[in-house]
Amino acid sequence: MYRVAGRTAASAATAGTASFGFWNPHATVRVRLSEIHICANGAPAAGASLALRRATARGTATSTVTPDIDNDIQRAQAPTSGALLDVTYSAQPTLDASVLWQWTFAAVAGSAVILPVEISVPPGTGLVAANVGAIAFPITDVTIVWREEF
Repeated sequence: MYRVAGRTAASAATAGTASFGFWNPHATVRVRLSEIHICANGAPAAGASLALRRATARGTATSTVTPDIDNDIQRAQAPTSGALLDVTYSAQPTLDASVLWQWTFAAVAGSAVILPVEISVPPGTGLVAANVGAIAFPITDVTIVWREEF
């Protein structure tokens, strides 16, 4: 099992803008997420919501956290999948129409959610937390927990 954490930039006030994305670049290894932790550092605007959506193309990340052996909870091996946590973008990921989860955050700093999930991320795809409406989302701490399936 692996864990990776990062801090996002504030997102633009545009519906569908990615706050962060988790990308599985491997050709055959499937990744199964088990937890997603999201905590807004600043106060989100009233009505600020994020939706968990599938990504069919990664976009251009300008800041990425690349997990290594230290992200293995047993420190046994680096992730075979080469999974990546993108926390800022210069070109947005391509999202499909699915909305797998949606959450409206309280308008206070430290507004957070821990989402226990069982979501599979197939090879060459990703999962993105994106704005639901045209409301900017503040700088956010995010943690993803996953395991790999061969």
